Amino acid sequence: MSNNRVLIDPSEGKLRVAGRVLKLALPIVLSNLLYTVESAFSIILVSGLSAIAVAAVGYSASMLWFIYSLMALAYTGTSVLVAQRVGAGKDPSPALLWGILLAVLIALPLTFFGEELVSYLMLVFGASERVAELARDYLKPVFLFITVGFVTNTIYAGYNGYGDTKTPFKVALLMNLVNIGSAYLLIYGKFGLPRLEVAGAGWGIALSELVGLCFYLYLYLRHRKPFPISFHLDRTILLQMLKIGTPTAIERAFTSLSFNIFVGLVAQFGDKVLAAHQVGLRVESLSFMVGFGMMIASTTLSGQNYGAKNFRGLDYGVRVSAHTTALIMGFVGLFLLLFPRHFSLIFTRDPEVIDYAVYYLVIVALSQPQMAYASIFSGSLKGMGKTHLPLLVNLSSFWLFRIIPSMLVLKLLPHPVVPWFFMSLETTLRALVFYWVYRREVRKNL
Repeated sequence: MSNNRVLIDPSEGKLRVAGRVLKLALPIVLSNLLYTVESAFSIILVSGLSAIAVAAVGYSASMLWFIYSLMALAYTGTSVLVAQRVGAGKDPSPALLWGILLAVLIALPLTFFGEELVSYLMLVFGASERVAELARDYLKPVFLFITVGFVTNTIYAGYNGYGDTKTPFKVALLMNLVNIGSAYLLIYGKFGLPRLEVAGAGWGIALSELVGLCFYLYLYLRHRKPFPISFHLDRTILLQMLKIGTPTAIERAFTSLSFNIFVGLVAQFGDKVLAAHQVGLRVESLSFMVGFGMMIASTTLSGQNYGAKNFRGLDYGVRVSAHTTALIMGFVGLFLLLFPRHFSLIFTRDPEVIDYAVYYLVIVALSQPQMAYASIFSGSLKGMGKTHLPLLVNLSSFWLFRIIPSMLVLKLLPHPVVPWFFMSLETTLRALVFYWVYRREVRKNL
């Protein structure tokens, strides 16, 4: 039986439970912060080229969330089923094997048409021809190695579901160093290497994914990590994976498309405002990645306790996780509120871009605790296998509370502050809806 099980005793003190959750979550949070740093450095490095390069790389990264949403079918299914099987004391091997196979099947076609699809969607959603042209340079190497990226992230999901969150952090650190180092050398053509400019940032991502996969293979062959694998494929596990992963893949695909429609509302105000939006997103991601990491941890915690039928422990652990995450993200939000200009200066020196980025950061700073609650309750529902509920909540909330009101008010008040305001309001309303849905579901088992 795995010594990575995270089963919560409802009689434990809140501080002890918070400590156990943070021990599980901290490597995930750090891994996601590394991703944030990695993404931020892509923006910083190309900022020496032009403001349009910043908009192209930033918008491409946002659009890639749509592509990576397809990976959620393998990623979420692997993470949840590995966690539930570990909690129930069963062999998690079939879940990881099916996850890797699905990741390969989904990613292979994207190698051939992913770049053109994303650049086309960018034009449809309002990006300029020049931004889309630079984006294609950035995306070409990314899609060349997209299968490697999908498999790497599925293995990462298996580690998290198993409860080993430290190893993926070490791999992420190595990938981060490879990405930043190779991107810098290739963007500006240092040490005799070709000067690839925006394309160099894409090659940084591709090379880091390849190094990450090689390291995971080494860990398995040398140390049998994350766990010894018995090579048998149980078709019932595949059906469970499809049932759990498909709603999340649909959710992320439509949420990502909806998000880029939303970004299109910002893009209509010009490349400077679009660049400011990307700068604001990168700064806010310091807080968002904390919530995202804690959400993954809550999925593991919820999945393992659900698999062990420890429903009271599940609820207790989730509530402690939610309050802890809200406290941390609220603290980060306070810094965003107090020092928006200082954070913006990290990414750009363009005064107009900075002024708009300050508006963005002040508005979103007020909704960071609400984002924490929405993230934890969403992750907990996924861990229970109720992935259709986050699908319904996220999509309805995004359109009813964010996109439609923004479109209507922009006709009366054409200013980028309008969509940013509704973005913050929607986060708050979504947190309330998620709390109600989570309480309804967990009471069925108490």
